[in-house]
Amino acid sequence: MSQPRNILWLNTDQQMIANRPGVTRELPLQRRLAARGMDFRRAYTALPVCSPSRASMLTGRYPHNHGLTENDGRFGGRAGLEPSDSLMTDPFRVEGYRCAWFGKWHLHRKLDASAFGFEGYAPADYAYPYASAEYGAYLERHALPHPIARIELSGESGTPSGTPVALTRSEDWFDFEAGSAILEEPAETHEAFFVSELAERWFRSAGDDPFFVRVDTWGPHPPYMVGAPFAGMFADLKSAASPNLFLDLKARPAHHAAYRDYWQDVLAESARDFALLSRRALQSAALCETALVRLLDVLEESGRIDDTIIVFTADHGDAVASNGGMMNKGGLMVEETLRIPMLIAGPGIPPGSDDSLVCNIDLAPTLLDLCGITAHEMDGTSLCPLLRRTGPLSRDGLMTEHYGLMTPLWQRAFHKGHWKLVVQEDGFTELYDLARDPAEMNNLAQSAAHEGTLRHMRGGLAKALARHGDDSGLAMALREMATSDPAPFQQRHPG
Repeated sequence: MSQPRNILWLNTDQQMIANRPGVTRELPLQRRLAARGMDFRRAYTALPVCSPSRASMLTGRYPHNHGLTENDGRFGGRAGLEPSDSLMTDPFRVEGYRCAWFGKWHLHRKLDASAFGFEGYAPADYAYPYASAEYGAYLERHALPHPIARIELSGESGTPSGTPVALTRSEDWFDFEAGSAILEEPAETHEAFFVSELAERWFRSAGDDPFFVRVDTWGPHPPYMVGAPFAGMFADLKSAASPNLFLDLKARPAHHAAYRDYWQDVLAESARDFALLSRRALQSAALCETALVRLLDVLEESGRIDDTIIVFTADHGDAVASNGGMMNKGGLMVEETLRIPMLIAGPGIPPGSDDSLVCNIDLAPTLLDLCGITAHEMDGTSLCPLLRRTGPLSRDGLMTEHYGLMTPLWQRAFHKGHWKLVVQEDGFTELYDLARDPAEMNNLAQSAAHEGTLRHMRGGLAKALARHGDDSGLAMALREMATSDPAPFQQRHPG
């Protein structure tokens, strides 16, 4: 495999993929990269919440090691990364790479990406791009109007359908978190095209130095905002809902039903149009990918695509229209929130797909390995054996984690082969055979026929926790549980 000089890492926020129609693989950026490189079809996020996932991607470490366990430091975790932290870009910078970041940052409440050595535009905290001076300048450069989004399905605020929102003057727009809106102006007024254009301008003036560039959209995270022509896509697809949309959740932990009930209470029945919401989520993903795929054209025009590794992924999935009627992500460790798209293309990477268990903590060591740069210690594993077709990973199962969202709840999940285990702090256990039950509709943790599998999976999780230095109280309890007979840990059913 020839050694590339450059890295372009494209990232969306909250993109659904698990248990959805196959059309998700036909979105423009995924289709383009799949024709050039590797499509990892069993990719997971280390933790399905924005800041922890982003920190894991940038450090190659699990959240229990880098310390960001929820957004903004809730539940006693760190509020953000600090410039003194070891980041994957540090060795790139030492090797003379120019490092730039465009779009969503969400890794420090007060410091933007420039404080961490990045060029570009990546404002502190979650940020709101439409009210920024940079966005205003973008509209002027392209003679674009100030965008209006008209509420289609209201979110938690209950703003009536049909209400117009002037995006450049409505910084509380994201209070409509769960809903959808129709963009009445050209699609190019969407923030995804804005951040892509900023990166494009940087590339056209960057010179010949090697580069590491991240481009992060705020979408397709709800509110799902689409306009022409994207609002008319997938017209023949009645719904992109998961098969478990109407699951009764009786064999699930209590917090699943509580989260479902929250959405039933906070959203009017007319706003819980899951067929429409799931299509809007898919259309929003198509919009974001269309904006990002333009950067591949820029690299081709400049003759740099043949020595550039291109990555596409998302920080986590989306629970919209799944698991009994949910939205967003909550504290769920379901496939819909854990699974992410992950594709890597570049010189010497032949097209293909791979079903190995991989994680976004693997991207940091992989990219350093591909560029021949020595990495500091990380929890992730280089995926180069898969990219180079030299053999399988030396990974005996994959551990992921959760600390809750808004409400604290410690959980750990473990995937091995087609089996999945989820254990939470009170001992409630879920066991699924994803080969037969990909939508997790049949919890086998109480099945006498699967006691051996349950014991084996708990043992695998305990080893993973020890290997990655998770010495939390939950981890210690799980290790003790792993050596015990399954019977004492039978379910305490919700209700």
